[in-house]
Amino acid sequence: MKKTALLAVLASSGMLLATMGPAAMATQGAQSSTFTTINEYHGITVGAPMNPFNSNGNTFYGFDQMQLGWFTNSATNVNAFIPGLAAKWQIVGGGTTVNVWLQPGAKWSNGKPVTANDVVTSMAVAFTQGNAQAFFLGSVKALSPTEVQFTQVPGQHYNQFFNNLMQQTIVPSFEYGKLMPGNIWTIINESQYTGNNAAQKALATKMQTELTDIGKKITTFAPANDISAGPFVLKSLNPGEAFLVKNPYFYAASKVKVQNVVFRNYTGNQQIWNYMISGQLDQAPFTAMPTNILNQILHTAGNKKVVTPSFVAAALAFNQGIYPYNMLAVRQALAHIINRNAVQQIAEPVVGTVSQYSDGMVDAATPQWLSASQIKGLNPYSYNVQLATQELQKAGFKKVNGQWMMPNGKPWTASIYTVNGFSDWIEAAKVISSEMTSFGIPTQPNIVSSYSQYLQELAQDKFALSFWINALGPQAYGTFQRIFGPNDGYQIVGGKLVHYLYSDKTKGNWLDIPQLITLGHGKVVNPGQLTYSLNSMTPAQQQPVVAQLAAAANADLPMITLWNYINVQFVNTSRFTDFPLNNVGLLNNPAGVWMAQGYVQPTS
Repeated sequence: MKKTALLAVLASSGMLLATMGPAAMATQGAQSSTFTTINEYHGITVGAPMNPFNSNGNTFYGFDQMQLGWFTNSATNVNAFIPGLAAKWQIVGGGTTVNVWLQPGAKWSNGKPVTANDVVTSMAVAFTQGNAQAFFLGSVKALSPTEVQFTQVPGQHYNQFFNNLMQQTIVPSFEYGKLMPGNIWTIINESQYTGNNAAQKALATKMQTELTDIGKKITTFAPANDISAGPFVLKSLNPGEAFLVKNPYFYAASKVKVQNVVFRNYTGNQQIWNYMISGQLDQAPFTAMPTNILNQILHTAGNKKVVTPSFVAAALAFNQGIYPYNMLAVRQALAHIINRNAVQQIAEPVVGTVSQYSDGMVDAATPQWLSASQIKGLNPYSYNVQLATQELQKAGFKKVNGQWMMPNGKPWTASIYTVNGFSDWIEAAKVISSEMTSFGIPTQPNIVSSYSQYLQELAQDKFALSFWINALGPQAYGTFQRIFGPNDGYQIVGGKLVHYLYSDKTKGNWLDIPQLITLGHGKVVNPGQLTYSLNSMTPAQQQPVVAQLAAAANADLPMITLWNYINVQFVNTSRFTDFPLNNVGLLNNPAGVWMAQGYVQPTS
C-alpha cells in the first residue's frame, strides 16, 4: 500500500512499526553523502526476495521501487501528479483513455532501457495481484517503445482510473515477463467477462483462478539482483540495515545529490525514538509517541518537525440499528456532551487537531469543497451540556436519581469499543466514558483484542458505540464511502449500486443510516446514491454533490468526528539541507522522490 492517510492513522495508533530483528549500527551513516532513514512501509526481512509484490519484499518505495507518477495528495484533483517514469501524459475520452510517454533516457540499473513493454508487463502483473481489476483497467497497448495507451473496461467511467494506474509498480519485462504464459492477455481478457453466457462465465471463473495461481508464482519470485529504475539500487542487506547506492542509469541522476541511503531496521517504536533523539536519522515518518518524547526529539540539534495535512480523522460511530442510537436527539445530545478539545488533548496531542465540523471530511478539506455560507450552515455541535439535556428531555428521556432513563423506561447504560494497540482510541474512549458517566449515562470502555476481530464484530452488529476511521481522503469518493458505503449496506455488484438492509446480517451494514436524509433547507437526498455518483464525475461536477453529502453527514450525525490527524514527519538538517519543506504535494511522498526532483543535498 502506498503512503496514505490510513498509514498515518495506524502510526498514531501504535501499529505502523512491525517488529523485526535487532537493528545494527550503520557504519556508512557517518558519511556526509549517506542519507539515513527507516522504511515506514515494512521492515527489513533477511531472506525475503527483492520483489515489490512480496509482502515482505526487500524493496523501497520511491527509492528502487518506481511507478509512473507520484500523487500530490490533492483533495480536489485526483489527477494531480508529479512525473515519475512517465514524463508526460494525456487524458482523453473523459478519462476513459490515457496515453503515457516514458521519460527520455529512462534505464534500469543494469543499463537496459525502460520501455513501453515493461509497462505492459507490469500491468499484466497488476492483474495477477488483483490490483488492475480494482480500477477497471481494460486494455494496455504499447504504441511505440516509449508510449503506452490504457483504456478502461468498456462501459465503465471510473474517475480515479488515471490516479490508480499511475501508482502501479513498474517492473522489468525481462525479469517478470518470463513468469507469465505467452497468452497472459488472453487469460486476462477472458477473466473479465461479466455477461450471462453460461459457458463464458465458467471460462471467466477458470481464468480468474489461473490468474491467481500466476500471481502466487510472481510473489515468490526471487530476482538474483535488485533491478531498479529509480534513483537508488539495493547494494547489500543485513538484519540491521539495508544499504542502497545511487543508480547511475537513473533518468534524472544528475539531480540526485545523495550518494548512498541506509534504511535502519527496528524492533519497535522506542528504537525509532532513540534513533531520532540521538540524531541518527536524516528523515523519519511519524511514530506513535507521547509529548515528552516529541520534546526530546525536537531538542536534538538539527531535528525539525514537518507537518502537512492528513486526510483522515477519528470518529465515534453509532450503530443506528441499536436502540436508542436510532434517535437523532440521542446522537446530537452525545455530540454536545463530548468535549472534543479535552478528548484530543489527552488522546492525540501530537498528531491530532480538534474537529470543528462533523461533516464527513477533515477540516483541511472542508473549505476546499464548501463555500463560506455552506460551512456556516453546518452545526458545530459545540460542548453544551444544557442543550444536550433539553434535547433528551424533548425526546422523552428522564433523569432519575442522577441517571438517564430511556423513553422505554429502562436505564441508559453504554459501552464504547476500541482496539488493542490503538492507544489514542483507548485513551479517548476513557475520556468520553467519564464524560457520559458524569452526565448520567453509566459508560465503560471495552477493548477488542485485534483489529480483524474488531471489524468482524462491527459487521455482526455487536457494538452500539465504536471508534472508526473516517474522512479517508483526499478523494471525495473515498471520504464519503467510509460512511455511506459498504458499512452502510451500499455495495457495487456487477457494476451497479445495491443496498443491503441492516436486517441482512451477512452484508456488513452496521451503521444502518436512513436511506433518505432531510437537509436543513428541506431537500431530501439519498447519500448512498450520491456517494456512488462521485465515481463518474469531474471535481467541478462533484462540488455540489459533496456539499449535499457534507450536509447529510452533519444533519444525520452517523458519527461524531473527534479529531483530524495531521501528517507529521521529521528531518534533520545537520548533515543534509534543501528539504522540500514548502512543497506539500512532494512532502507527502517518500524522500527518494524528493531526491529525484533535485531536493536534499549534503551540507558539506
